[in-house]
Amino acid sequence: MGLMQLKQKACRCCGARDQFKRIDKEVEVDPFFAKHGLQLTATQTATLPWIDWGLRRKVNSLPASLRNRINRRIDHFRSSNLLTSSSVTIPYGMCESCHFLAPWYEITDDQLRDYYSFYLDTEYIQARSSFQPGFAELSKSMGSSEEAALRRCQHEKYFMPILEKYRAANGLETITLLDYGGGEGGIQPKADWISTSIIEVSIDDQPNSNQRLESNPLKQSFDIVQCLHVIEHVGHPLNTCRELISYCKDGGLIYIEVPIEFPGLEAIAAGKLPPCHEHINKLSQLSIRLMLENCEVEIIEVINDHVDFLHLEGLTPVVRGLGRVNRSNITP
Repeated sequence: MGLMQLKQKACRCCGARDQFKRIDKEVEVDPFFAKHGLQLTATQTATLPWIDWGLRRKVNSLPASLRNRINRRIDHFRSSNLLTSSSVTIPYGMCESCHFLAPWYEITDDQLRDYYSFYLDTEYIQARSSFQPGFAELSKSMGSSEEAALRRCQHEKYFMPILEKYRAANGLETITLLDYGGGEGGIQPKADWISTSIIEVSIDDQPNSNQRLESNPLKQSFDIVQCLHVIEHVGHPLNTCRELISYCKDGGLIYIEVPIEFPGLEAIAAGKLPPCHEHINKLSQLSIRLMLENCEVEIIEVINDHVDFLHLEGLTPVVRGLGRVNRSNITP
């Protein structure tokens, strides 16, 4: 009798009923994220046939003192041999409607809070360096003020004309912008007519910043809500999108940006699945479009583009999703 397990359920991205289908092949988890993100421990094994196929039995027939010495040497060799390997795999699913690829089981906010509460601090960098040699050097640019300035410049090039158009169309002297998951506030568009607030979703205690940091912002109070490179990290993207919308005024704008990491239908059919790391959700343009449509947001545009991150080689492909909140469309 096989395992008792569901094969399909509602999608956590677009909400389509019974369209999130379990994939037969499990996905390997990045070792660092397995230990510190999912808090799973790999079982380590060694494939040394000449040890496993009788050598132990022969050694055990020797005098005790000699037997013990040889067994200790065998154990040492076994633990350090290059044939030793370990891995953690977890079940994944894919939505046939929106091409959302993600863990079959929803990863909880509690698990993610443990992981992101230490994100890029000294303890995190030391721990990750033990899994990924060279990460300490990489971390100097990852999330640095230089990288934030570069990202803000790219973001403003796309987003500032949209904000100016919104301001003029609504006859506003100033507009209010909420950056959901905005960290320390390095990537918000800067202008004296933009009042910026931040919700930091990864930790409970808010850091100091030159922007307003909101622990409990008012619902329906912001002209603009932006969410940059957060959706790929959360356990339930659709619920996160609904929360974003709850902070936006009627007629206000929602902007979501995510990396494109969906590998394609042919790759998935061939069993070529990307590993699970802190980007637990692999998203595409279709994923973002249908997620916004499920929330009954009026789509302005959903496009593919590229963003330059200092700590990554080359340009990162991203989806830019922009929509308008119209509460007359939203079912209570």
